Amino acid sequence: MPRAVSISHLLVLDAAPAAVRARVGAFQYMDGTLHAVTQEEADGHDGIAAMAVMAERCLAATGWDAPDLVVTVVGPGSFTGLRTSCALAAGLAFGFDCPTVGVTRGEALSRTLDEQVRVDGLTGWLCVTTARRGRWFVEDASGNVQAVASAHWQPPEGRWLLAGDAAEDAALAAPDRAVKAAGGEASLAEIARYGWVRGEGSVPWRAALPLYVDAPEAKLPAAGLRSEPV
Repeated sequence: MPRAVSISHLLVLDAAPAAVRARVGAFQYMDGTLHAVTQEEADGHDGIAAMAVMAERCLAATGWDAPDLVVTVVGPGSFTGLRTSCALAAGLAFGFDCPTVGVTRGEALSRTLDEQVRVDGLTGWLCVTTARRGRWFVEDASGNVQAVASAHWQPPEGRWLLAGDAAEDAALAAPDRAVKAAGGEASLAEIARYGWVRGEGSVPWRAALPLYVDAPEAKLPAAGLRSEPV
C-alpha cells in the first residue's frame, strides 16, 4: 500500500456510470477546503475517448507542474468507460510520478448519505446503480458490492436510504423498506473529497483498478472464429 502523502492538487477522472459520459476536474485543497479549479464533461463514447485530452486541458488551465494525486472512480461497473478512466489514471500517475487512488460510487456519496441516515434514524444506505440487461449493482456502506436482478431484488429488512442512478426504480419496487431515494451520481467535488481523504491515509487504501462485479462482456464474432492457419 502506498504511504499517505500531503495533497494540495488533485486531478479527478470519472467515466464509470452506465450513462456513457466522461468527467475530468482539477481541485485544489486550500485553507481546509477543496476548491474546484476547472472541470470538463463530454457525453458518449467520443467523450470517453477524449478523456486524455480533457485531462491535458484541465491541467494546463491550473498552471501546476503536476498533480499530487490522481483520483478515479473504479466502479462498480462493467463498462468501457470504467476501464478507460482507470488506465488513464495509471498512465498519468506514472508520468507525473504521483500516487493514484480509486473511489467507488458509494464511497463518493458516503458523507452525505451517512448524515441523512443519522438524521432520519434509518438502518443504513445502499447505492443502487445500473448494470446491464435488467441488473443492478448494490453497494453498502461497508463496501460490499453485489450484482442483482432488478426484477426480483429488495433491500434487507429495515428502513433504507437508496442512492445511485437506479435508486428511484429500486425504491418503487420496495416501498415498505426503502424510505427515501436519493438518485443521481456523485459530483466531481464529492469524488475529489473522498479521494483526498484516502490519499491522506484517513481511510484504507484502494487501488485504482476496475471494480468488476459482472465479468467484462466479450462475444464471439457472429461469423465465428477464423480457421487455424495451415
